[in-house]
Amino acid sequence: MAQGEETNVSRLVVVFLRFYSDMTQAELGKAARVDQSDISKYELGKLVPPEPNLRRMAEAAGVEWAVITQLRRFYAAILPAAARRGPMPSAELLTPSLLEPVLAAVAPYLIDEVLTEPDPRQREEDRREAAAAWTALARFPIPVRRRWIELSLRASRSLALAEKILQESERVADEHAEEAGELAELARRIAERVPLSPGEG
Repeated sequence: MAQGEETNVSRLVVVFLRFYSDMTQAELGKAARVDQSDISKYELGKLVPPEPNLRRMAEAAGVEWAVITQLRRFYAAILPAAARRGPMPSAELLTPSLLEPVLAAVAPYLIDEVLTEPDPRQREEDRREAAAAWTALARFPIPVRRRWIELSLRASRSLALAEKILQESERVADEHAEEAGELAELARRIAERVPLSPGEG
């Protein structure tokens, strides 16, 4: 990223952090242990914040660093695209100063997107749990499996278990078509009960 782009991207990130935290420059500076005069320079595009300062400001604003990473990518993509529009009558509508409130308004949605992404560690734990559940269930006939799952709130809403059962359905499909169909139907019934993520539905 060119120096000028980096300055604009960083400026917008700092502006967003203050917007999100509803703090004055002085308040954010105190909370993040950064001089208020430096925050002013960051926002004016006169100085690029060192990463340790930006991390402390993000922490003070209550924003995960993963969100800052996404914001930087977003701003870095939008600003050059605006500049490339060229000398058109509407080009001034895409200048960084006028984009700023738009970008600030979009940023909370980026936060929601980042924070609702599945934690890979949790997904792996869910898969291990599903494998153990299937090991316990596999010795029983389909009606008993179905009844056990229906009685277990956790199992009946486990996407990982639905995926595991579907894999078993695919595994036995060639030799046991009827069992494969029953397993696929059981996986479908579980998947239908899985709670929707925020923003879905």
